[in-house]
Amino acid sequence: MKLVTAGFATLVTLLSAVKATPTHQFDHFFPGWNNDVQKILSENCSDVYAEYRTGKVNYTLGRQSLVTPVTDCILNVFGETKKAELAVGSLILGLIPTILQTIGSSTIETALVGIRRPLLGIMIAAGSPTVSMMKTKDFAEGIATYVNGDSSRDIGIDFLRTSRRRGLWAAIIAILQYLAVAGALGNVGHLAWQLGVNAVAVFARDTIFAVPLWTAGAGIIHFAGILAIRLRTRLVHVEDSYGAKWARPLDTSVPIQLLPSIFHPTMRLVIRDISKEKIYHALFYALTWMINIGIIAQVSFGTLVLSGLLFFSITDTLIIVARYTLSAIVCRAVVRFELAGMLVSMVPSEPQGTGAPKEAEQAGLTSTDWKEAREQELYLGN
Repeated sequence: MKLVTAGFATLVTLLSAVKATPTHQFDHFFPGWNNDVQKILSENCSDVYAEYRTGKVNYTLGRQSLVTPVTDCILNVFGETKKAELAVGSLILGLIPTILQTIGSSTIETALVGIRRPLLGIMIAAGSPTVSMMKTKDFAEGIATYVNGDSSRDIGIDFLRTSRRRGLWAAIIAILQYLAVAGALGNVGHLAWQLGVNAVAVFARDTIFAVPLWTAGAGIIHFAGILAIRLRTRLVHVEDSYGAKWARPLDTSVPIQLLPSIFHPTMRLVIRDISKEKIYHALFYALTWMINIGIIAQVSFGTLVLSGLLFFSITDTLIIVARYTLSAIVCRAVVRFELAGMLVSMVPSEPQGTGAPKEAEQAGLTSTDWKEAREQELYLGN
């Protein structure tokens, strides 16, 4: 009961904060123009700024009746050169969602990491500032890539799985991954705070949640992708499957979800049987369709919000772009490593003509030969 009460109180507080009129948007800006803006506020716009700080809105004039006079006053004092720089900076900020799409992870990639490493997947989803554009068929084809085992995505990390120091490698890589993604997440969260609370957006000058909402949108889309892949597939344990390559690499009490995928016990990603689980199939395609719509909406909203931010110099805008880009690159690198590790540690699904894994089929083994070899391995292992 106490937990419910505390949760309700927190929700009420958040809703009140969103509904309340912001009075701290001009307290501090990025370094480029902060001193200039503060000087203008104290020397040229002190009257309208003092009224703004009261937070008392004259609703007959509209909700923006407090902040609009302050922004107009600052812009009137600005010289033409600064106004031109402001326009260029707005253009650069508006391109951020498009720029990040070219280097960010797709929903399917983040979702695949999420099913093997839930905590890391959630952190990557929250730390990725945007989502790459994709079609519904791309999501299904991406799943098939890892179900069938696509070696074209191998980046040469197979040796880690069989290294004598694989336990040490697993600990070092896991720590580095969590630190890197935590840094990316903190960077994106700090930017969302700075561009929300300490900035003014043209299209919604009386609000502070536009940039945080855009940032949260990417995380929600990635979370939806994790749910979609769980509806479409399931993980199957493969205890001692064909070949030494698939041996269990680590014997540790540490939950495998905390370790890099390349050190996980062998598993197989299996697509659910449509004839037996039709509801999952229908929900999967409905959810992927909504994900595609969500990506378009998130990019469009981000362009609208970021291009309308006021009082940022070109230097400041380039710093913002660099910080968002850095977070996207870090999350992308971790995702890339995890996907490569998954391909090493997962057994491909059985091709329909043989019933044996792809490696066994290429070696000339029939389904019967492969099953007999596996039974022999299990017998010797016991």
